[in-house]
Amino acid sequence: MKVCVQETKNGPGKYDSYILIYIDDILCIHDDPDSILTQMDKYFPLKLDLVSEPEVYLGVKLKLMQFENGVWAWGLSPSKYVQEAICNSKKYVEENLLKLYELTRLVLNPFPTDYWPELDTSPELLPKHTSNYQSLLGIYLWMIELGRIDIPIEVSMLLSHGHLETALHIMLYLSLHHNLHLCMDPAYPAIDSTQLPICG
Repeated sequence: MKVCVQETKNGPGKYDSYILIYIDDILCIHDDPDSILTQMDKYFPLKLDLVSEPEVYLGVKLKLMQFENGVWAWGLSPSKYVQEAICNSKKYVEENLLKLYELTRLVLNPFPTDYWPELDTSPELLPKHTSNYQSLLGIYLWMIELGRIDIPIEVSMLLSHGHLETALHIMLYLSLHHNLHLCMDPAYPAIDSTQLPICG
């Protein structure tokens, strides 16, 4: 991915403009993106009928949302990617692990409430299932990159203490909670600096 950053003045404030290019996809983040894309079209012909507000980028569904205070912000949803991963995991379990695991229970948390990975004594995986486990962790890491901020602690624990049953438990959790959104609020939070501890 190539990234171009330009600081742009806009009235009393200023902001950074971004142009993200990935293969043949371009994402322009700017106060007036049409003017930037028109300039780019002179050197790299664009499919002008496809120039629009983004809907999907790198597997994430994008949606413009409005807060109660009237502020507009972009929301991210990796739901489609998550649902595809759930479908593939169910297929793998049915074809390879049907006697050992099942992906049919409904679970409310990424980990079982009484689970401690370092105390897990489940048998080691056979070599043929190890690559699937590693692939599953890779999928979870990408989900976190796409905005699933509800599973990073559990995934990081599984990276140190690998247990397939618990990794599949996360998939059960995701099947019940696949449609979460992460919204990028552009407002700066109001922080009272007098309430912060003094260091040093």
